[in-house]
Amino acid sequence: MTTLPADLLPGQWGVTHGSGIVGELIRHATESWAGHAVIYIGNGQIVEATPPAARINSALVYDDIRWAHKMPISPAQQNLAIARAHALVGDAYDYPAYIGFALEVLKLRSGKELAPAFRADSWRVCSALVYDCQMYAQLPYDWSKLHLSPGEDPNLVSPGMLLDYGTVMEWM
Repeated sequence: MTTLPADLLPGQWGVTHGSGIVGELIRHATESWAGHAVIYIGNGQIVEATPPAARINSALVYDDIRWAHKMPISPAQQNLAIARAHALVGDAYDYPAYIGFALEVLKLRSGKELAPAFRADSWRVCSALVYDCQMYAQLPYDWSKLHLSPGEDPNLVSPGMLLDYGTVMEWM
C-alpha cells in the first residue's frame, strides 16, 4: 500500500514516472526517469496539471512518487504555494508546450528563443505548475542548478529537472 512520508508538508512537490503517451514523450525528450510532477496541498491531496486541465487528486493515486519532503518550507511559504496551486486548478493543459519541447530536443530552437512565446502562454504542464507554485511562494531556489535564470518561463522546467534539482539539494 502506498503511504505518504510522515514529514511531507503542504507546498512540497513530487515527481513520478508518469504514464501514457505524454509521460513517455516527456521521459524520452528529457532522458529522465521522471515524467510527471505534482504539488502536495495537504489532507492527502495534490494538484496536478494533466489533460485537459489542472485538477485536485489523491496524493496516493501514484505509487512511485519521489517526494521532495526534505525541502525547507516555512508555514507562510506553504500557504502561498497552496493558494497558487488552488488558483491554477481548472487551467487548461499546455499542449503547445510539447511543440516547444520538440523544437528544443531537435535543437531547432533554444529555451531563450522560445521564452517570448511561453511568456504569452498562461497554460501549464505538470512541472510548470509546480515551478509556478514554488516561485509564487518565493522559495529561494538556485535555479542555475537547473540551467535556468530566475524569472525564466516555468514551461521550460521538466519533471526531470525537478528530480535532478531535488536530488542535488538532498530533498528526496
